[in-house]
Amino acid sequence: MRILPVSRVIPVVILTLFGCATSPEAAPAAGPAVVADEVAPVVVETEVIETEEASAAALSYYTDTQASRGDRFFRETCLSCHTSSEFRGRSFQRTWRGRSVGDLYDEIVYTMPDDNPGGLPTQTYLDVIAYVLRMNRFPEGDTELEADYDVLLELPLFPRTP
Repeated sequence: MRILPVSRVIPVVILTLFGCATSPEAAPAAGPAVVADEVAPVVVETEVIETEEASAAALSYYTDTQASRGDRFFRETCLSCHTSSEFRGRSFQRTWRGRSVGDLYDEIVYTMPDDNPGGLPTQTYLDVIAYVLRMNRFPEGDTELEADYDVLLELPLFPRTP
């Protein structure tokens, strides 16, 4: 869960207060008058907003062992045609923004290796994806990526921001 900084919460609170006060239905009931010498307490209610990015950070995607297996295969096989920079950084993030690990899995399985698309064991594809996720600093955990396509579709890559 991510808590918005005060600099982002205050404008929302101000707009909410002024927006509500302009409609007669939403105007607050008259309360006790504040004497000039008294300091009225200011209560600011803040709302904890969970963003997609915070949700993604709370997920674990792969294990360290799985990513290490993927690293070895990537170096032995994938680097004969690709550079590792193709799979990390801004260009990679732009390509995969708003998509899921399931989408990445589809892309890799149906196009790689170039001379035998889909010809590798499923575990090898998952291990390579775990390595790509590690290169992009996705959180590791205690559970390996598995070949459950519905679960892979639920794992966001780089969430779109408004």
